[in-house]
Amino acid sequence: MSQILIHTTSIIEAKPIIDFFNLKELKTTCGNNIYSNDDILLIISGVSKDLIINSLDYIFKNYSISKAFDLSIASCSDGSIALGTLFCTNRFVGGLNFANITTVEKKLETDENLDTLLVDKQALFFSQKCKENIKDYYVLKIVSDYFDEIEPTNEKIFELINNSISKWKKLI
Repeated sequence: MSQILIHTTSIIEAKPIIDFFNLKELKTTCGNNIYSNDDILLIISGVSKDLIINSLDYIFKNYSISKAFDLSIASCSDGSIALGTLFCTNRFVGGLNFANITTVEKKLETDENLDTLLVDKQALFFSQKCKENIKDYYVLKIVSDYFDEIEPTNEKIFELINNSISKWKKLI
C-alpha cells in the first residue's frame, strides 16, 4: 500500500503534523524519527544536505510513496509578506501562493544578493530526490522571518506549522 510522505527537518516542525494526523512513531534502524498512520509517513531528517539525502534514500528504498511533501519554514526577502504565509515553490497550486526559493547550506545573514523571494536549507535536496523517485511532490514553505531578526523560537515555529495545516491538508 502506498503512503504519502511528509518530510520535515526538525521535531518542532513535525510535532503539529504528528498531532493533527495522529501519527505513531515507527521503530526503525535508519537513525531517523519516522511517524506513520495508514495513509501518511512522516520523516524528520535533520537539516544538512547529507542527512536529507540519506533519509529520503532510505524512505524511497523501503516504502511505497505515492506523493511527497516537504513542509518547513523559510526566510523571506520581502517584509511586506506576513509571517505564516504559505507558498508552494515547485508548482502552481490553486489556492496557494507561488514563489521561487533558494536553498543554502549555511544561513544567509542578508538578502542583498538574493534573486528569489524565499530561502531555506532543504528544498533543493528534497526536490532532487523526489525527481529521481516520484512525480507527484510539493515543496511547501511557511514564511518565518525576514533575515533581519533572530531566528524564530520553537514556539513560533510550532504555531506557524500548526496554523498552516488547514491550508495544505486538502492536497493530501
